[in-house]
Amino acid sequence: MSVVDGSAALLPEPADEEAAQQADDARLKEIYDEEFGTFSVQSYRIAEGILRAGWRDHEAVKDALQTAYLHGRVHWPKIRSYTKPIAWIITTARNRLLKEHDRGRRETATAPEDLPTGAQPSLADTWEAQETYRGWLQQLPPRHAEVFQMSRHGFSNEEIARTLGLADTSVRHYKAAANRQLRQLAEQAGYKDSDSRRRPGGAHGSR
Repeated sequence: MSVVDGSAALLPEPADEEAAQQADDARLKEIYDEEFGTFSVQSYRIAEGILRAGWRDHEAVKDALQTAYLHGRVHWPKIRSYTKPIAWIITTARNRLLKEHDRGRRETATAPEDLPTGAQPSLADTWEAQETYRGWLQQLPPRHAEVFQMSRHGFSNEEIARTLGLADTSVRHYKAAANRQLRQLAEQAGYKDSDSRRRPGGAHGSR
């Protein structure tokens, strides 16, 4: 047997290489599927809350998020390395919402939820607190509400600006305006500043 023949005999067969590659691809797909499943569970409610702050049509938001997550799974090998993969999901969903809006297929026609008319001791109930909070958010300009929600979920000003296509100064302005408007709505509804640890509707005065 020649040296050439002997060396060739040590090389893996093409069929073996293909099988090995398929096995590697299958293992990688399993890892990515598990990663993306965990990411989806952890991020969905946050993404939904941010989008619902700016879009009143809840069904449109769900449709846009479904599409965004489907695309996200396809692109997961790339976006998994991002600092905040959820920003990619939010951007993709917003682009779909804007596209649908521009086509006139959907309008944000849902009326804002009624604000509480007075002191509501049951605000301590988590579900009612969330519903009241959503009602207040829907009183804000959509862009103010989006910025506030993203900030609340840990996005920096730079990340918000990049995701929403805004200038940093605009983000700061919208965030401050949203905080101011939410405080005013809470005061009008009879709720006290949470920093004071007073219950809604409680008396305010020196002890």
